[in-house]
Amino acid sequence: MSTQSIGSSGYLDTYSLLKAAREEQQLMEEAVKADKEQATSGTSSMGQDILSYLSKIPKGEDGKLSFQDVDDYREELETFWDAEVMADLEELGVDITKQFPLTYDTNTGKVTVSGDHEDKEIIDQYFVDNPDKVAEFKTIVQLGKLTTTAEDKLSMDMLNTNLQLESLAWWYQDNTDPTSWFEGGGMLAMSGMSSYLGLNMTV
Repeated sequence: MSTQSIGSSGYLDTYSLLKAAREEQQLMEEAVKADKEQATSGTSSMGQDILSYLSKIPKGEDGKLSFQDVDDYREELETFWDAEVMADLEELGVDITKQFPLTYDTNTGKVTVSGDHEDKEIIDQYFVDNPDKVAEFKTIVQLGKLTTTAEDKLSMDMLNTNLQLESLAWWYQDNTDPTSWFEGGGMLAMSGMSSYLGLNMTV
């Protein structure tokens, strides 16, 4: 009976799949334990928030996401948000060539210009009139916190490992500072350039 050689590429593919499965199992075991602990301490609402944000992200054919997918989605959302908002503000007469810091305040649910700016009133009123842009801004800020946490703690291989949505949410919940999660955050905005700041910029 003849046999067919699998070849080195077949072994590598099998190894990669087994390695990913083993890493996912380890993450799930750690996350389930953390989930139970946080549920008893009353902080499980953070996990529910995280899961709701992750559920908005397009998944692969296998229904899974990687940490890198989350960051890629955040960057894409931020790019579209920046282009649309800058175009709207330019029509309102705002000088969009100048940077201005925007901040989301969790107490008021508002996005405003942080500090003094010659067009602060116009910009602040724009966000009052466009609550959908406020919701998108909050999503960008919160996803930015998640991606910063992942990049600080995981290797490049792990960032690109596809996981079940619940596994991803549990890991974020276990590794994200609850204090920072429920704080506000901000972003520097200017036409053609916007960068997430992992800080509470509320002043």
